[in-house]
Amino acid sequence: MEENNQDMKASGDSDSKSLKNNLTAWREFIVLASKLMKWEQPYYPFVVFLVITFKFLIVWYLDPSFVTGVSMFMLIMFVLDYAIPFITPMIFSPANWTSSKEKEFKSACKGLAAAKMSIREVVDWLQTLKHSNPWLYVAILSVSLSTLAWLGNQMHNLMLLYFTALIVTSLPGLYGHGLLKRVTEAFKKLKGKGVKAN
Repeated sequence: MEENNQDMKASGDSDSKSLKNNLTAWREFIVLASKLMKWEQPYYPFVVFLVITFKFLIVWYLDPSFVTGVSMFMLIMFVLDYAIPFITPMIFSPANWTSSKEKEFKSACKGLAAAKMSIREVVDWLQTLKHSNPWLYVAILSVSLSTLAWLGNQMHNLMLLYFTALIVTSLPGLYGHGLLKRVTEAFKKLKGKGVKAN
């Protein structure tokens, strides 16, 4: 078990370094996004909310087909990926890159690597569960996917995606301000009281 944790930590460190190397051209934007996502200023949650809402309103207004929407998204990402290395030095002077920005950039890369590692751990857990306890695996996936299908049937897919995007983008801020920890502690207290009542 300890070896597995050490392997995961080494993998996370290498993922973080790889991300840092791959995202060097984006570093100024990543630092800005990291500060926004962590809610370093009291008005940052509203900025994130407005940006996401604006993007979803554009998609809602244009109402593209699925293929057109995916193609346009990929095209925008391709153009940005190509243009950012040329645009960044024009907008942000390399002389203004400080050690605090470097620290924030490293922290953001570690956070992205940790998110990637968490997803990988869930997939590995599901694969292990599939072989060790197939009935539980089928039950978990059946209930989860049926619930998701029901939710998708109850509301428009774009609205569901909008709420999901809001929740996912609020997680770093909630975590950074200790709100997620408070909620999990409250659930643990409730769970403890429920066990004592039985």
